[in-house]
Amino acid sequence: MPLQQIFDANVFKDDYDPAAKPVVAIDMTECKPEDQPRMVALVNRLAKSPCGLETLQIAADNGFKFSFFDAGVRCCGACDEAGHWVRLNPQESDAKLVGTLCHEARHAGQFVRGAHEAFGVMDVRSELMCFRAMEADAQTYAVTACKELSLQGDRSPYNIFAARYPEIEEAFRASYDKHGKVNYDVMTETNEAWYDQIRTKTVYEEAYQIEPMTKEIYDLKQGKEPTLFYDKQKMTAEEVVALACWTKDGNYYTKDPKQLESGKFMDVAQQAMGDMREFFKMREELTGMKPDPSLETIPTRPDYMHRERPKMGEKPMAGMFEAKDRILNNKQRYASEKQAQKAAFARAAANRSR
Repeated sequence: MPLQQIFDANVFKDDYDPAAKPVVAIDMTECKPEDQPRMVALVNRLAKSPCGLETLQIAADNGFKFSFFDAGVRCCGACDEAGHWVRLNPQESDAKLVGTLCHEARHAGQFVRGAHEAFGVMDVRSELMCFRAMEADAQTYAVTACKELSLQGDRSPYNIFAARYPEIEEAFRASYDKHGKVNYDVMTETNEAWYDQIRTKTVYEEAYQIEPMTKEIYDLKQGKEPTLFYDKQKMTAEEVVALACWTKDGNYYTKDPKQLESGKFMDVAQQAMGDMREFFKMREELTGMKPDPSLETIPTRPDYMHRERPKMGEKPMAGMFEAKDRILNNKQRYASEKQAQKAAFARAAANRSR
């Protein structure tokens, strides 16, 4: 099949068993009846992985509701703390959604253990450390589950993960080859590789730090009360690792947690640091609230991405501050760019061979 036809082909086949029951008692009250057989198939497929089964069971036991997004949503999946739900994108392939389901169900478990997704509650240093650790852990669980399925002969979820997240998969594969099995060292080294994704880190700090700050200054200028405080809670690296890297058999993180406090684990883009400094300066002028001193402990890295968005305090663009959508939309754009490049290379190679 030509490359373009592969990209344009339907991503799944409607051939699910309507009589199948989930091996984990998930809540599907928000899942449309016609979509429930597919959700059951995804859950049962992921549950064949011990890692996936553990993750699904925690989300199910704590009342998270499983369903699909309506058409038009771009993100692959999401987990909402307040709404207590996990949702998947029905336009993605089952092979992709197996890993996504594990990732989002892992977030559900993090929320159960005390993690939160509200902005401006912790100081900036703690917020960066905690939000990043949650993402690194969710991806670690996803690739681990996909590998466990691959070892049983179900290889497509792992192959899709490898194509979408090469930095993480390459680290996982190298560590797995070194140790010969999935163990805590492999999971730790995989977790570390999340922080090598410079574009992903940039997208997350834009959505989780800069965009809420931009909106806050705009709202303050309109006479609204402050909502971001950055002074109520702090977390140590040890606390972050204990929360994010939990397993039923003990914490898997085998390195010194303090490494999360420096270097690639903590750095932000220079533009982001400039924006955060501007936020605290403008907030103090508007409210008298003092800047967050933790900002001075955060290292910076060079800027690698061009950004187009309002300056601090300017009127926000419509829909700009839906953080999850912004993150996933940007990540999808980068994936599309890579896909387009691969297609162009394939066409060029085909032309040369004629």
